[in-house]
Parts: sequence; structure tokens; C-alpha cells
Amino acid sequence: MNKCIHFITLGVSDMKASRIYYEALGWVASPMSQDDATFFQSGGQVLGLYRQDSLNQDTGLKDPKPGGLTLGVNLHSRKEVDDLYEQALKAGATVLKRPQATPWGGYVGYVADLDGHPWEFTYVAQLVPDESGVLTLP
Repeated sequence: MNKCIHFITLGVSDMKASRIYYEALGWVASPMSQDDATFFQSGGQVLGLYRQDSLNQDTGLKDPKPGGLTLGVNLHSRKEVDDLYEQALKAGATVLKRPQATPWGGYVGYVADLDGHPWEFTYVAQLVPDESGVLTLP
């Protein structure tokens, strides 16, 4: 198996509101997007938004609940974490945990998007992405 994750798909209740939310965070929707699915390029991956009822039908999931995972964005500084965190709140995110220093030396904050998907905004000096946004483990 190719050890890559190419798609991260989030089930959303209101496609229009969710698309507006992610675009307010600076994401640019692909022209491939449709009324019931929106796609954003994320480095070598794609973040997809898919209507929750359609996702349930496609996957056979019954009563799925968001959570149990986080979607993380590693940034270049604590200031970038703070700035993105505030930008997400202005776009409609819910506070899960305000950015703060961690015992292991990082700086992390969590928000939930409009459908409750948890996002982690973090700065870890050893894991700063390169100029193109690629994160390479040491």
C-alpha cells in the first residue's frame, strides 16, 4: 500500500456555510467543487467537504459523530498560531482550547469548525514546514 493520505473528507451539515467558513480562513475552492462537495488543495493532499447525509449513504455509517481525530496545521511561530486561531473564531469556529504552551515545548490551540470537526493549530520548533508547506519528520 502506498503510505500516503490523499483525501481528508469532512461531513458537513450546510455546504454553503462550511465553504464560506473555510474560504474565510484563506482556503481556495477547486473548480472541481460542486453543490454537494467542495475540494481544497492542501499541499499534496485534498481537504474535501461532503454533505453529511451523502457521506452517510456512501460509507454506510450510521449516526456518525465528529471527533476522535484532529486535523492539524503546523505553523512557523506562536504568532501565526494566535493569528490563525483568531481568524478561525471570526469565521465562526468554536473555542475548544485557547493556544497555550505545552509541557513538551509546543504551542497549541484547538477550535471546532461549523460541524464540530476539531482543528489543531500548533507551533513546534522541530516540525516547522518548509516554504511550500511540506512538513518532513526528522
